[in-house]
Amino acid sequence: MKKLKACVCIDASNIHYYLVKAGWRVDWRKFKLFCEKLYESPMIFYYEGVPSKSQYFDVHSGHSLRDFIEAKKNKLNYFKFLRSLSFKVRHKPVGRIYDNTAGEFKHKCNFDVELTIDVLDGIERYDVFVLLSGDGDFVKLIKYLKGKKKKTVVIAPSERLSDNLEEAANQVIYLEDIEEEIRM
Repeated sequence: MKKLKACVCIDASNIHYYLVKAGWRVDWRKFKLFCEKLYESPMIFYYEGVPSKSQYFDVHSGHSLRDFIEAKKNKLNYFKFLRSLSFKVRHKPVGRIYDNTAGEFKHKCNFDVELTIDVLDGIERYDVFVLLSGDGDFVKLIKYLKGKKKKTVVIAPSERLSDNLEEAANQVIYLEDIEEEIRM
């Protein structure tokens, strides 16, 4: 049986907190092999923010400028590693927004628009859309792709998966169910 072609999109910040809490990390080489077992030549996109100076010092107030430069350099080297695996990396600085009700800065780096554009730009090159995220903001995209006769697969932690996203997808794979295959 011929394998289907896939577009795989990884919303890194969406799974980050689950992984920290669960105490494990994804081995992206293993994740790529996992995708290659299922799909023919998957296009893999990875979306994550780069520390901005203001965001970094909000979170690490006792650190130096040298620490910030090192943290940013490490993140950019990490992206270089992902590119060496043929991932298409999308990044931008983490934003800083003041929350009047909480009286503090919140940090955000949302890639919903970039991810959607990548998915729609390449729509003729894949049969299956795989989303590594539990973010309910992607329900509309999932429904649109299903209307275009694309199979949709969501991979997400069960505790961080939007009910609406779970309902919209053709298939759901819980991240914890594939931990042994992709864990670092």
